[in-house]
Amino acid sequence: MNDPRREILSQVAAGTISAEEGAARLEALESNPPSAAPEPPAAARETGSSVKQVRLEEGDTMVIEQTSLTHEAGFTFSQPRGRVFIPGFDFGRQLTVRMNPSLPLSAKVQAGNLSIRGLQGAVKGDVQAGNCSISEFRGPLQLNVTAGNVTASGRLEGGASAIRCKMGEVQVVLEKSSSVRITAHAVMGEVSISGVGATSGNELTLGSGDGTLDCDCTMGTVHVAVE
Repeated sequence: MNDPRREILSQVAAGTISAEEGAARLEALESNPPSAAPEPPAAARETGSSVKQVRLEEGDTMVIEQTSLTHEAGFTFSQPRGRVFIPGFDFGRQLTVRMNPSLPLSAKVQAGNLSIRGLQGAVKGDVQAGNCSISEFRGPLQLNVTAGNVTASGRLEGGASAIRCKMGEVQVVLEKSSSVRITAHAVMGEVSISGVGATSGNELTLGSGDGTLDCDCTMGTVHVAVE
């Protein structure tokens, strides 16, 4: 069954309708959503992921940018097939994006607030200023913090994770059921590891240590707690 939102985005990408008309149609769909369709069979759910606002397919990368420095604040959704600009979002409003939790996510925060929740795929975050919150993660983390505040809570069971903090504050809470080797190093900043099983200020192994978490702090603060 056709997804009306997907059809609108495809028409804008193909140039059949303008971005402004596409935004108006999307807004109309939100105001008058279509009647719920029957849930697809299990086989169909396994081969694709359908969400209310964004659909990501294997081999595609969607880039979502907040363009607040132009004449009109809004968000730009870019794909290999085209670009869609959704106007009317100012600093007082919030954008919620639902995605397949098993897909990897790369996010950059230059100013403002970003919240990420419930992802099983790898999360890469570049925080230059502002606040970033990551909760219920299950995949590896790659965090590069120039300035700002980052909080993260979840479980690590494999893969290579790293936290690079230059001048900011990072607080990570790991579930005690994690399987990871944690190492920490500080130049002029502060790095600490505390909680269940912690015997040293800069090293800790949880479970069988299938994954790794390397914490490197230059002038900021990094604290890893196990609960």
